[in-house]
Amino acid sequence: MLPTDISAQTPRIRVRDLLLGEAAHLALEVIAGSGGLEKEITVPRIQKPGLALAGFIEYIHPGRVQILGQSEMTFLEGQPADKRREILNQVCACDVTCFVMTKGLEPPIELIAAAESHGIPLLRTPRVSSATIDGLTDFLEERLAPRISLHGVLLDVYGVGVLLLGESGIGKSECALDLVVRGHRLVSDDIVEITRKGSVLRGTGPELTRYHMEVRGLGIINIKDLFGVASVRYNKDVDMVVQLDRWEEGKEYERLGLDQRTYDVLGLSLPHVVMPVAPGRYLSVLIEVAARNHLLKTKGYDPARELATRLESRLIKAARAKGPITPHED
Repeated sequence: MLPTDISAQTPRIRVRDLLLGEAAHLALEVIAGSGGLEKEITVPRIQKPGLALAGFIEYIHPGRVQILGQSEMTFLEGQPADKRREILNQVCACDVTCFVMTKGLEPPIELIAAAESHGIPLLRTPRVSSATIDGLTDFLEERLAPRISLHGVLLDVYGVGVLLLGESGIGKSECALDLVVRGHRLVSDDIVEITRKGSVLRGTGPELTRYHMEVRGLGIINIKDLFGVASVRYNKDVDMVVQLDRWEEGKEYERLGLDQRTYDVLGLSLPHVVMPVAPGRYLSVLIEVAARNHLLKTKGYDPARELATRLESRLIKAARAKGPITPHED
């Protein structure tokens, strides 16, 4: 394993983050319980606590945002004040992270009192419940997605997200520059930030160094300024890993391609090609071929396995043509 892992980050988000600039589209304001704004949200899925309000408090899940919409408010308003106070105190005692009221509804005084006494933030938005749930889910999924930073280069080659890895000084940036000149697109050089969403790995570059590249002998260059906007991408799904490996005499390298290597990133396995680096090898062309070959494999065509199958079939036919072998008589 190459020492390419810079940092595997454990995402953290607090209720307070729902009020900051990146979440401004949610239009949330604090009504009560401001003392609990440091509470952590650990799950991107949103919950509507209707069953909990009806007495099934075991259905409250810690770490999730609780949505109070028109139906929940109508139910509470239909209860006597004492019963409403009892229900809300029971729910708030279940380690609730925060409440979000939708449609700009007015909270009952018992809800404000329970939120204050238990230190649970009570937020409100003028948006309807469905839009609020969609917006919160998208925001939380993005912020809570597992992520990692790697030393490498990420490119879009024929629509394939190719992550170039290799030891420092082996020529990753020079190879990437050659690929850009050949019409492919740079996503990030030197540091690649990768986020996992479900079964998809999305790569991008740090904002500070985005579209810049360090080339030994030239220094820092800006790919977007030199080659135009069509030479770069803001992000790209990572589809395969190409590892540039310094050529060593006597070292075994893949010759047939029958054994599919994999490289694990954030728990997902990616196709892994080890590319020996030696004088005279045109790496950019080889990476183009690797990307094309990956596209063929995703469509169900594996040239190495097809050749092996044809060879095996030919050998079986030849053996049958010879017929059974009988021992010679003395």
